[in-house]
Amino acid sequence: MNDDPVLDSQDARDQGLAPPALEPDALGGRWLNAGLPKLLRDIAAFVLLPLIVGVIAVDVVGRYFFSHPFQWSQEIATLALLMLFVAAIPFTTASNGHVRTESLYEKYPPRVRAATDAVGALCGAVFMGVVAYWQFRELPGMVARDEGAEFIDLPYWPISLFVALCMLFGLVQLLLRAVQRARDALAPEARP
Repeated sequence: MNDDPVLDSQDARDQGLAPPALEPDALGGRWLNAGLPKLLRDIAAFVLLPLIVGVIAVDVVGRYFFSHPFQWSQEIATLALLMLFVAAIPFTTASNGHVRTESLYEKYPPRVRAATDAVGALCGAVFMGVVAYWQFRELPGMVARDEGAEFIDLPYWPISLFVALCMLFGLVQLLLRAVQRARDALAPEARP
């Protein structure tokens, strides 16, 4: 993990202060469970988030100090925010960070937790599969129609492709997680 004994402590993990733990040796291998999710997280954190902050800061200065808002700023911020959320999904999945009702989940025995995780992963996979399918389905039309942002010359197809690929990656992650958790639920000694 880290070299920080405070963040590596059980107390920090219990309070949610420790960095999320990834399982690089889980079903799917290191690249699927750690490599690509970390890369997408870094793109979200170090490219997209600063872009959003910078664009909004420029817009605020233009709007309130010069009475000249930039019409393109909302489009860029909105598209970057969409990409930020989509890029964060694989890391959240790899670190088991999705939201669930902990007050019920904690009380389940290990087998029921594993079965619940498997069903939840399948539901998430269906959702991501539908989003990926429709993004890939609409992609040729976007290119043919030359769809893009209204106030800036930015085509939508690269963003749509990015969303589709992230959703497809999330779909694979969740299917593998569903298989692993179903195995855990059916194992003689279910893992917690």
